[in-house]
Amino acid sequence: MTLRHEASATCLSWIPPTAVEGVFSLPFGLGIAHYDQPPPDELPDVEALLAADAIRFANQLRGWIEVEDGRIVSHGMSGEGRLGSTTVRLRSRRLTFAGVALPDQVPPPQVHRDRVVFTQTAGGHTGAPVPRHVDQPPFWRLAAPVAWTMITLTLRTDGTSTGRLAAASPFPRHYLYDSAGKLTHKSALIRYKDWIRRSGYDDPWTDGGAPVPVTAVRGPAERSLGNAMLVSGDYRQHALPQGRLLSELPIADSEVHLLLDGLLVIEIDRQPAVEVGPGAIFDPSKRTAYSKGHVRVRARTPSRLAVLPRARLDDQSLLGVAAEQFARLQYYSTGRGQPAGSP
Repeated sequence: MTLRHEASATCLSWIPPTAVEGVFSLPFGLGIAHYDQPPPDELPDVEALLAADAIRFANQLRGWIEVEDGRIVSHGMSGEGRLGSTTVRLRSRRLTFAGVALPDQVPPPQVHRDRVVFTQTAGGHTGAPVPRHVDQPPFWRLAAPVAWTMITLTLRTDGTSTGRLAAASPFPRHYLYDSAGKLTHKSALIRYKDWIRRSGYDDPWTDGGAPVPVTAVRGPAERSLGNAMLVSGDYRQHALPQGRLLSELPIADSEVHLLLDGLLVIEIDRQPAVEVGPGAIFDPSKRTAYSKGHVRVRARTPSRLAVLPRARLDDQSLLGVAAEQFARLQYYSTGRGQPAGSP
């Protein structure tokens, strides 16, 4: 008897609010360019998002295997990268620049006894030209920069599958969805200046490119509140240097902070327990006595946080976030035989 198993992985790339800093942010602040709304937790109609200029590009990979008596007898894959367009506004006029896709890179699948690993790299020039200084002669470029992602899909003989964001451009943010259409992971770091200056010299089409830090998504309550905080724009920002503790920031106990960019490590009794990425919420008022004495948060990478007065946020939403965090941290502290509190 032959069994056929199918799976997919999809990566959507978008520009979060405040992702671009310094002089490069001027077109966004003036309304010439625009940030994007966070894509939903459930994989949406990708074609509709691209048509609405709601995401920058998508990388979709589908694979299948056929299994007889526990052996892989056949396999195949399909998929493609799709670029959207960039719309800029100049007074009453709207100009739309179509993205220019580069050829998808699809190496032969890696076939093992119990699994097949499919890989696909997709991306291209994002749309509107961006005059900029670069690191190599002639030291100035006008072409639109290149954004890209490399995703892998591992499909096993028992029908289970795993998608992975293996590498990507350091801009914009990349969201990974599994076969069920669930958001599972996101890229943790955005480095706009590095991306725009190295673009065209450091990508898979020039024998470059590198992995990016990736983090699992938070719980539904934390994601919902975090997205609302992010798009509100009604916050101030703090930078947290690599290696520094969150408690060192000048943030009052009456304020809530949201991680906008970077990786933080939650330590229990000075030992790393779990990493958290963009979207993580920290509310000092919900910390237990144990948490205050045994748990601390340290920046693994340079990070940026948004800070808002707690009074502006829904208390029931904050309680839902605290419940998720308590359950998660208790899981990680179980092996220590000690109680846990939300971070």
